[in-house]
Amino acid sequence: MAKTKQYVKFLYPGAFFPESGVREVPNREASVEAPKGCFGYKFFERQETKAEDGEVLFGRPRNYSGTHYFGKVKTLDDIKREMPNQRTLISNMEENGWDKVVQTRRGNYEPFTEQDVSVAEE
Repeated sequence: MAKTKQYVKFLYPGAFFPESGVREVPNREASVEAPKGCFGYKFFERQETKAEDGEVLFGRPRNYSGTHYFGKVKTLDDIKREMPNQRTLISNMEENGWDKVVQTRRGNYEPFTEQDVSVAEE
C-alpha cells in the first residue's frame, strides 16, 4: 500500500547549481529548523511503497511548494539603484524576465517568484 509522505528540501550554494539536503516532515505546517548553511527550503511530497521483500520504493518528488528564502527581496529597480555595477545580475534579470531576486543570507542571488516567501532569520 502506497503512502504519501511530506519532505522539506534544504538549499545550499553550489558551484553551478544549488546543492540540497532532504528531511521528512509530518506536514507542511510543521516548524522547520533549517541548517545554518542553507539559504532556503521548499516542501514536496512523494509516494512510498513497501515491496514484499521489505524494500521501500520511492516515487518521484511532486507538488513542490514555493521556496522559503532567508534573505532580502530586491526588484530590478532596487538592483540598478543600489548596485549599478552589478551588470551580470542586471543582465540576467532583464534577459530572463525576473522582476525580483532575493539576496540570500549566504550572499547569492536567486530568482524570486509569486510562489516564493521571504522568511525572517532564525
